[in-house]
Amino acid sequence: MIGAARRFELTSDPRFRTVAEFFWYAVSSARTFVTGGSSTAELWRTSPGRLAAEWRMGTHHQECCCAYNMMKLTRHLHSWTGDPRYFDYYERNLFNHRLGAVHPDTGHSVYFLSMSPGAWKGVCAEEKSFWCCTGTAFEEFSKLSDSIYFRDERGISVNLFIASELDDQDRAIGLRQDTRFPDEPRTTLTITKSPSSAWTLRLRIPSWTSGAALKVNGRALETTPGAGSYANITRAWKKGDRIDLELPMSLAAEPFADEPQTQAFLYGPIVLAGDLGAQGLTDELVTNQQGPEVSRSPMSVPDLRASGKKLEDWIKPDGSAPLTFRAAASSGSVTMKPLNQLWERFATYWNVT
Repeated sequence: MIGAARRFELTSDPRFRTVAEFFWYAVSSARTFVTGGSSTAELWRTSPGRLAAEWRMGTHHQECCCAYNMMKLTRHLHSWTGDPRYFDYYERNLFNHRLGAVHPDTGHSVYFLSMSPGAWKGVCAEEKSFWCCTGTAFEEFSKLSDSIYFRDERGISVNLFIASELDDQDRAIGLRQDTRFPDEPRTTLTITKSPSSAWTLRLRIPSWTSGAALKVNGRALETTPGAGSYANITRAWKKGDRIDLELPMSLAAEPFADEPQTQAFLYGPIVLAGDLGAQGLTDELVTNQQGPEVSRSPMSVPDLRASGKKLEDWIKPDGSAPLTFRAAASSGSVTMKPLNQLWERFATYWNVT
Protein backbone atom coordinates (compact mmCIF):
# COMPACT_ATOMS: atom_id res chain seq x y z
CA MET A 1 0.00 0.00 0.00
CA ILE A 2 2.89 2.35 0.67
CA GLY A 3 4.20 1.39 -2.75
CA ALA A 4 0.84 2.28 -4.28
CA ALA A 5 0.93 5.67 -2.57
CA ARG A 6 4.43 6.31 -3.85
CA ARG A 7 3.44 5.21 -7.36
CA PHE A 8 0.63 7.77 -7.35
CA GLU A 9 3.10 10.46 -6.29
CA LEU A 10 5.47 9.55 -9.13
CA THR A 11 2.94 8.97 -11.92
CA SER A 12 -0.26 10.84 -10.90
CA ASP A 13 -2.19 7.67 -11.81
CA PRO A 14 -5.39 8.11 -9.72
CA ARG A 15 -5.94 4.35 -9.39
CA PHE A 16 -3.07 4.09 -6.94
CA ARG A 17 -4.33 7.00 -4.88
CA THR A 18 -7.68 5.23 -4.63
CA VAL A 19 -5.98 2.00 -3.56
CA ALA A 20 -3.97 3.69 -0.80
CA GLU A 21 -6.83 5.85 0.52
CA PHE A 22 -9.37 3.04 0.54
CA PHE A 23 -7.00 0.67 2.33
CA TRP A 24 -6.26 3.28 5.01
CA TYR A 25 -9.97 3.97 5.49
CA ALA A 26 -10.86 0.27 5.64
CA VAL A 27 -8.22 -0.46 8.29
CA SER A 28 -8.66 2.64 10.45
CA SER A 29 -12.46 2.59 10.47
CA ALA A 30 -13.25 -1.12 10.91
CA ARG A 31 -10.13 -3.10 11.83
CA THR A 32 -8.28 -0.97 14.38
CA PHE A 33 -8.07 -1.51 18.13
CA VAL A 34 -8.23 1.41 20.53
CA THR A 35 -4.45 1.88 20.38
CA GLY A 36 -4.39 2.35 16.62
CA GLY A 37 -2.92 -1.08 15.91
CA SER A 38 -4.46 -3.86 13.83
CA SER A 39 -4.33 -7.60 13.06
CA THR A 40 -4.27 -10.87 14.95
CA ALA A 41 -1.22 -13.05 14.32
CA GLU A 42 -0.39 -10.89 11.27
CA LEU A 43 -3.76 -11.33 9.54
CA TRP A 44 -7.47 -10.58 9.85
CA ARG A 45 -9.72 -13.45 10.81
CA THR A 46 -13.15 -11.80 10.70
CA SER A 47 -15.24 -9.52 8.54
CA PRO A 48 -14.82 -5.73 8.93
CA GLY A 49 -16.47 -4.25 12.01
CA ARG A 50 -16.35 -7.48 14.03
CA LEU A 51 -13.43 -6.46 16.21
CA ALA A 52 -14.72 -8.17 19.36
CA ALA A 53 -14.80 -11.46 17.49
CA GLU A 54 -11.28 -10.76 16.19
CA TRP A 55 -10.15 -9.92 19.72
CA ARG A 56 -11.35 -13.28 21.03
CA MET A 57 -9.60 -15.33 18.33
CA GLY A 58 -6.13 -15.06 19.82
CA THR A 59 -3.78 -13.20 22.11
CA HIS A 60 -1.22 -12.10 19.51
CA HIS A 61 -2.83 -8.84 18.46
CA GLN A 62 -1.36 -5.81 16.69
CA GLU A 63 1.90 -6.69 15.02
CA CYS A 64 4.29 -3.77 15.47
CA CYS A 65 5.40 -3.74 11.82
CA CYS A 66 1.75 -3.37 10.82
CA ALA A 67 1.29 -0.36 13.12
CA TYR A 68 4.53 1.24 11.98
CA ASN A 69 3.76 0.86 8.29
CA MET A 70 0.25 2.23 8.75
CA MET A 71 1.90 5.34 10.19
CA LYS A 72 4.17 5.58 7.16
CA LEU A 73 1.16 5.28 4.87
CA THR A 74 -0.61 7.96 6.91
CA ARG A 75 2.22 10.41 6.27
CA HIS A 76 1.79 10.02 2.53
CA LEU A 77 -1.96 10.54 2.65
CA HIS A 78 -1.74 13.58 4.89
CA SER A 79 0.76 15.21 2.56
CA TRP A 80 -1.85 15.07 -0.25
CA THR A 81 -4.76 16.69 1.58
CA GLY A 82 -3.72 18.09 4.97
CA ASP A 83 -6.73 16.32 6.49
CA PRO A 84 -6.32 16.46 10.30
CA ARG A 85 -8.00 13.10 10.83
CA TYR A 86 -4.83 11.46 9.57
CA PHE A 87 -2.88 12.85 12.50
CA ASP A 88 -5.62 11.96 14.96
CA TYR A 89 -4.91 8.38 13.90
CA TYR A 90 -1.13 8.85 13.79
CA GLU A 91 -1.04 10.35 17.29
CA ARG A 92 -3.18 7.53 18.71
CA ASN A 93 -0.84 4.94 17.24
CA LEU A 94 2.37 6.74 18.24
CA PHE A 95 1.54 7.47 21.88
CA ASN A 96 -0.24 4.22 22.72
CA HIS A 97 1.20 1.48 20.57
CA ARG A 98 4.60 2.57 19.40
CA LEU A 99 5.91 4.38 22.49
CA GLY A 100 4.89 1.37 24.55
CA ALA A 101 6.72 -1.17 22.40
CA VAL A 102 10.36 -0.64 23.42
CA HIS A 103 11.32 -1.37 27.02
CA PRO A 104 12.61 1.85 28.66
CA ASP A 105 15.36 0.07 30.63
CA THR A 106 16.68 -2.54 28.18
CA GLY A 107 15.69 -1.25 24.74
CA HIS A 108 14.24 -4.70 23.96
CA SER A 109 11.24 -4.54 21.68
CA VAL A 110 7.79 -6.08 21.35
CA TYR A 111 6.46 -8.12 18.42
CA PHE A 112 2.72 -8.23 19.22
CA LEU A 113 0.88 -5.81 21.51
CA SER A 114 -1.83 -7.98 22.98
CA MET A 115 -5.25 -6.63 23.93
CA SER A 116 -6.20 -9.76 25.91
CA PRO A 117 -7.20 -9.24 29.58
CA GLY A 118 -4.26 -10.14 31.81
CA ALA A 119 -1.77 -9.87 28.95
CA TRP A 120 1.80 -8.60 29.18
CA LYS A 121 4.42 -7.44 26.70
CA GLY A 122 6.75 -10.15 25.46
CA VAL A 123 10.14 -8.83 24.35
CA CYS A 124 13.07 -9.96 22.23
CA ALA A 125 16.18 -11.47 23.81
CA GLU A 126 19.63 -9.96 23.50
CA GLU A 127 21.10 -12.78 21.39
CA LYS A 128 18.26 -15.21 20.64
CA SER A 129 15.73 -13.18 18.67
CA PHE A 130 15.93 -10.47 16.05
CA TRP A 131 12.43 -10.23 14.68
CA CYS A 132 11.15 -8.00 11.91
CA CYS A 133 9.54 -5.92 14.66
CA THR A 134 12.93 -5.54 16.34
CA GLY A 135 14.26 -3.91 13.21
CA THR A 136 11.10 -1.82 12.95
CA ALA A 137 11.62 -0.55 16.50
CA PHE A 138 15.26 0.40 15.83
CA GLU A 139 14.29 2.26 12.68
CA GLU A 140 11.31 4.00 14.24
CA PHE A 141 12.92 5.07 17.51
CA SER A 142 15.78 6.69 15.58
CA LYS A 143 13.33 9.15 14.02
CA LEU A 144 10.66 9.96 16.58
CA SER A 145 10.82 13.58 15.46
CA ASP A 146 9.39 12.57 12.07
CA SER A 147 6.12 14.35 11.17
CA ILE A 148 5.86 16.67 14.17
CA TYR A 149 5.93 19.38 11.52
CA PHE A 150 4.99 19.50 7.84
CA ARG A 151 5.71 22.43 5.53
CA ASP A 152 4.44 23.69 2.21
CA GLU A 153 4.80 26.88 0.19
CA ARG A 154 2.41 28.75 2.52
CA GLY A 155 3.87 27.86 5.90
CA ILE A 156 4.28 25.29 8.68
CA SER A 157 1.84 22.74 10.13
CA VAL A 158 2.21 21.62 13.75
CA ASN A 159 0.81 18.09 13.76
CA LEU A 160 2.04 16.68 17.08
CA PHE A 161 2.61 18.09 20.54
CA ILE A 162 6.18 17.02 21.28
CA ALA A 163 8.98 19.15 22.72
CA SER A 164 11.19 19.93 19.74
CA GLU A 165 12.82 22.59 17.59
CA LEU A 166 12.27 23.29 13.90
CA ASP A 167 14.84 24.99 11.67
CA ASP A 168 13.60 25.50 8.12
CA GLN A 169 16.79 26.90 6.64
CA ASP A 170 15.34 27.24 3.14
CA ARG A 171 12.88 29.91 4.25
CA ALA A 172 14.57 31.16 7.41
CA ILE A 173 11.74 29.93 9.64
CA GLY A 174 12.51 28.60 13.08
CA LEU A 175 10.39 27.71 16.09
CA ARG A 176 10.65 25.90 19.41
CA GLN A 177 7.89 23.81 20.95
CA ASP A 178 7.88 23.50 24.75
CA THR A 179 5.44 21.00 26.18
CA ARG A 180 4.97 18.19 28.70
CA PHE A 181 2.09 16.75 26.69
CA PRO A 182 0.30 14.47 27.44
CA ASP A 183 1.10 14.91 31.14
CA GLU A 184 -0.13 18.48 30.69
CA PRO A 185 -2.83 19.37 28.11
CA ARG A 186 -1.07 22.31 26.47
CA THR A 187 1.84 23.38 24.33
CA THR A 188 3.78 26.59 23.72
CA LEU A 189 5.46 27.58 20.47
CA THR A 190 8.05 30.34 20.25
CA ILE A 191 9.23 31.80 16.95
CA THR A 192 13.03 31.73 16.89
CA LYS A 193 13.47 33.27 13.44
CA SER A 194 11.22 34.44 10.63
CA PRO A 195 11.38 36.18 7.26
CA SER A 196 9.84 39.64 7.00
CA SER A 197 7.01 38.40 4.79
CA ALA A 198 3.83 36.83 6.22
CA TRP A 199 3.43 33.07 6.45
CA THR A 200 0.85 30.71 7.95
CA LEU A 201 1.25 28.69 11.13
CA ARG A 202 -1.26 25.85 11.24
CA LEU A 203 -1.94 24.26 14.63
CA ARG A 204 -3.78 20.96 14.78
CA ILE A 205 -6.87 21.01 17.00
CA PRO A 206 -7.39 17.30 17.73
CA SER A 207 -10.76 15.60 17.47
CA TRP A 208 -10.52 14.47 21.11
CA THR A 209 -10.47 17.98 22.63
CA SER A 210 -13.24 20.45 23.31
CA GLY A 211 -12.90 24.10 24.22
CA ALA A 212 -9.38 24.55 22.83
CA ALA A 213 -7.99 28.01 23.57
CA LEU A 214 -5.32 29.84 21.59
CA LYS A 215 -3.28 32.91 22.51
CA VAL A 216 -0.69 34.87 20.55
CA ASN A 217 1.66 36.95 22.70
CA GLY A 218 -0.78 36.61 25.59
CA ARG A 219 -3.86 37.79 23.68
CA ALA A 220 -6.65 35.30 23.06
CA LEU A 221 -7.80 34.83 19.50
CA GLU A 222 -11.43 35.74 19.00
CA THR A 223 -12.21 32.36 17.47
CA THR A 224 -10.50 29.00 17.64
CA PRO A 225 -11.47 26.35 15.07
CA GLY A 226 -13.36 23.38 16.42
CA ALA A 227 -12.02 19.94 17.18
CA GLY A 228 -10.80 17.99 14.18
CA SER A 229 -9.34 20.92 12.25
CA TYR A 230 -6.32 23.20 11.97
CA ALA A 231 -6.15 26.71 13.41
CA ASN A 232 -4.54 28.87 10.72
CA ILE A 233 -2.73 32.03 11.79
CA THR A 234 -1.25 34.15 8.99
CA ARG A 235 0.90 37.13 9.91
CA ALA A 236 4.35 38.62 9.62
CA TRP A 237 5.88 36.72 12.52
CA LYS A 238 8.75 38.12 14.55
CA LYS A 239 11.44 36.46 16.61
CA GLY A 240 10.12 35.96 20.14
CA ASP A 241 6.42 35.71 19.19
CA ARG A 242 4.74 33.18 21.46
CA ILE A 243 1.73 30.97 20.77
CA ASP A 244 -0.02 29.16 23.64
CA LEU A 245 -2.46 26.37 22.89
CA GLU A 246 -4.66 24.80 25.57
CA LEU A 247 -6.11 21.38 24.73
CA PRO A 248 -8.57 20.23 27.41
CA MET A 249 -8.63 16.46 27.83
CA SER A 250 -11.50 14.32 29.08
CA LEU A 251 -12.39 10.67 29.59
CA ALA A 252 -13.96 8.71 26.75
CA ALA A 253 -15.11 5.13 26.26
CA GLU A 254 -14.53 3.22 23.05
CA PRO A 255 -16.66 0.04 22.89
CA PHE A 256 -16.50 -2.72 20.32
CA ALA A 257 -19.16 -2.15 17.68
CA ASP A 258 -20.16 -5.82 17.81
CA GLU A 259 -20.03 -6.10 21.63
CA PRO A 260 -20.87 -2.74 23.23
CA GLN A 261 -20.49 -3.88 26.84
CA THR A 262 -16.78 -4.53 26.17
CA GLN A 263 -15.06 -1.17 26.30
CA ALA A 264 -11.68 0.52 26.35
CA PHE A 265 -11.04 3.94 27.89
CA LEU A 266 -9.03 6.99 26.95
CA TYR A 267 -8.07 10.30 28.47
CA GLY A 268 -7.66 12.61 25.53
CA PRO A 269 -5.70 10.47 23.05
CA ILE A 270 -4.09 8.31 25.76
CA VAL A 271 -5.33 4.74 26.22
CA LEU A 272 -5.76 3.85 29.88
CA ALA A 273 -5.08 0.25 30.86
CA GLY A 274 -5.55 -1.49 34.17
CA ASP A 275 -2.36 -2.19 36.12
CA LEU A 276 -2.76 -5.84 37.17
CA GLY A 277 0.70 -6.45 38.62
CA ALA A 278 3.13 -9.28 37.94
CA GLN A 279 1.11 -12.25 39.21
CA GLY A 280 2.47 -15.49 37.76
CA LEU A 281 4.94 -13.87 35.38
CA THR A 282 8.35 -15.47 34.86
CA ASP A 283 11.27 -14.57 32.61
CA GLU A 284 10.40 -17.59 30.48
CA LEU A 285 6.94 -16.16 29.76
CA VAL A 286 8.24 -12.69 28.91
CA THR A 287 11.67 -12.90 27.26
CA ASN A 288 12.13 -14.15 23.69
CA GLN A 289 8.35 -14.38 23.34
CA GLN A 290 6.62 -12.77 20.36
CA GLY A 291 3.39 -12.44 22.29
CA PRO A 292 1.85 -13.43 25.62
CA GLU A 293 0.64 -17.00 25.98
CA VAL A 294 -2.04 -15.99 28.47
CA SER A 295 -3.38 -19.55 28.73
CA ARG A 296 -0.07 -20.63 30.29
CA SER A 297 -0.57 -18.20 33.17
CA PRO A 298 -4.27 -17.33 33.42
CA MET A 299 -5.66 -14.83 35.88
CA SER A 300 -9.06 -13.49 36.85
CA VAL A 301 -9.69 -9.97 35.56
CA PRO A 302 -12.51 -8.05 37.28
CA ASP A 303 -15.41 -6.32 35.55
CA LEU A 304 -15.63 -2.56 35.73
CA ARG A 305 -18.70 -1.14 37.47
CA ALA A 306 -20.30 1.89 35.86
CA SER A 307 -21.79 3.65 38.89
CA GLY A 308 -22.90 6.89 37.25
CA LYS A 309 -24.06 8.43 34.01
CA LYS A 310 -20.69 10.06 33.40
CA LEU A 311 -17.34 8.31 33.26
CA GLU A 312 -16.03 10.87 35.74
CA ASP A 313 -18.49 9.45 38.30
CA TRP A 314 -16.59 6.18 38.55
CA ILE A 315 -13.19 6.74 36.91
CA LYS A 316 -11.44 9.35 39.05
CA PRO A 317 -7.92 10.82 39.13
CA ASP A 318 -5.65 8.90 41.47
CA GLY A 319 -3.48 11.89 42.33
CA SER A 320 -0.29 9.83 42.57
CA ALA A 321 0.95 10.65 39.06
CA PRO A 322 -0.22 12.37 35.89
CA LEU A 323 -2.70 10.37 33.81
CA THR A 324 -3.33 7.88 36.63
CA PHE A 325 -6.92 7.02 37.62
CA ARG A 326 -8.90 4.65 39.84
CA ALA A 327 -11.88 2.86 38.30
CA ALA A 328 -14.69 1.15 40.21
CA ALA A 329 -14.57 -2.61 39.70
CA SER A 330 -16.21 -5.81 40.86
CA SER A 331 -13.16 -6.38 43.07
CA GLY A 332 -13.19 -2.88 44.57
CA SER A 333 -11.15 -0.67 42.25
CA VAL A 334 -8.45 -0.86 39.60
CA THR A 335 -5.56 1.52 38.93
CA MET A 336 -5.65 2.82 35.35
CA LYS A 337 -2.47 4.11 33.70
CA PRO A 338 -1.30 4.91 30.17
CA LEU A 339 -0.79 1.63 28.37
CA ASN A 340 2.61 2.73 27.12
CA GLN A 341 3.87 2.79 30.75
CA LEU A 342 2.85 -0.77 31.66
CA TRP A 343 5.24 -3.72 31.33
CA GLU A 344 3.61 -6.25 33.64
CA ARG A 345 0.04 -7.56 33.36
CA PHE A 346 -2.64 -5.22 32.11
CA ALA A 347 -6.15 -5.09 30.69
CA THR A 348 -7.20 -2.65 27.99
CA TYR A 349 -10.70 -3.91 27.14
CA TRP A 350 -13.14 -4.52 29.98
CA ASN A 351 -16.54 -6.02 30.52
CA VAL A 352 -18.52 -3.05 31.91
CA THR A 353 -21.56 -3.78 34.07
